[in-house]
Amino acid sequence: MSKLLVALIAASFATVAGAQAGATAKQKQQEVQSVTQKAAEQNTAQSEAAAVAKAKSEKGTPKALQGKSAKQQAVSSTTQAAAQADTAQGEAAAVAKAKSEKGTPRVAKPNLKDPAVEKQMQKAATQ
Repeated sequence: MSKLLVALIAASFATVAGAQAGATAKQKQQEVQSVTQKAAEQNTAQSEAAAVAKAKSEKGTPKALQGKSAKQQAVSSTTQAAAQADTAQGEAAAVAKAKSEKGTPRVAKPNLKDPAVEKQMQKAATQ
């Protein structure tokens, strides 16, 4: 008899708890959907208003580069200036590196075919 009572109480508790959890989840889902929808509408309206204001302010103003030749001249002058700067900087860096390395002895390469060297490298790699 006591087992039956315990089973009934447990079943009713599980049913009530499950019903409450389900209702809470649905309410949360509805709340999230409504907030998301309101935020999307607000962001869309703000961005649309900003775009309209920008278009109105730019109406009637001439473009910076009109015509194909003006655009080509702007591109070629920019490219040429960038190439000259890169070349000069790269060359200066290479000269400085060569001067700093001049006269320094080169490090001897290890003989990888030698078993003792191989063992020493493995030991150094594990430490």
